[in-house]
Amino acid sequence: MSGTSGTASTAATLTPVEEKAADKARLLTALVNVCGVPHAHWKTHPIYLALKRDGIAHFNVAFNHLTAADIESLKCDKSGDLVPLELNFKMML
Repeated sequence: MSGTSGTASTAATLTPVEEKAADKARLLTALVNVCGVPHAHWKTHPIYLALKRDGIAHFNVAFNHLTAADIESLKCDKSGDLVPLELNFKMML
């Protein structure tokens, strides 16, 4: 086998700051690809706003551990009033 050194590849280790940023990116990916949140408007979408209001800003840290009760209790600000997240958005989650 010419051209191979026989060494195993090493996995890259992320710093805590890089891992936190990657985990936040995972949440955005899930919201866009699974929940259908438009990428151009993800910061203003009711699902994102409801999750943010509940302190869910990372995929592995919090989003991955959402229960049905957690999803049912999500609320978002609509015209200055705090209202439950719409059922269609809850079903997406």
